[in-house]
Amino acid sequence: MPVPLLLGLRLVARRPPRAVLHAISAGVTVTGLVTILTSATVTSRYTAGLHNLRAERLNQVTTTITVMLLVLAAINTVFMTWATATDARHTSALARAFGATPQQVSAGLSAAQLLPALLGAVVGLPAGLFLYRAATQEQLTVPPLWQLLTVSLGTLLAVAAFTAVPARLGARHPVADILSSEAA
Repeated sequence: MPVPLLLGLRLVARRPPRAVLHAISAGVTVTGLVTILTSATVTSRYTAGLHNLRAERLNQVTTTITVMLLVLAAINTVFMTWATATDARHTSALARAFGATPQQVSAGLSAAQLLPALLGAVVGLPAGLFLYRAATQEQLTVPPLWQLLTVSLGTLLAVAAFTAVPARLGARHPVADILSSEAA
């Protein structure tokens, strides 16, 4: 296995509640996005070619909710990564002392966030479909597969992007300072 993946798995194993929290955060985000996509798919079928003020207002509201959901998810990801990097300073310093590069350590911190996000994305796809079904009591409508895949892959890419900076900053501290200042 690659070193970053091993470091990431170790971080996930050391803090399972944080991994669960991150998986839930990603799952809620994906669930919301899939629910909004399903709503847009159904609305576009009923209002194709018509000027419908109600559909336009619904589109405005769902766009606002989508933006708020994405901003909240980005903030959650950054803060969870920062907390993980802070908790893992000693472990990361030990890994660097034994030969891991700062890039491997920061990739490991990102992997520690990507693994739960992957689980959240996998669970969030069907959850979003069934949430829409439960809320509207309509027949289950599935958005196009490419949209669902875009949400899943986009979630993972966004998590990777938002974890890069805090993970990189967390891996840049001098090893000797961390190991001499913190108790094992």
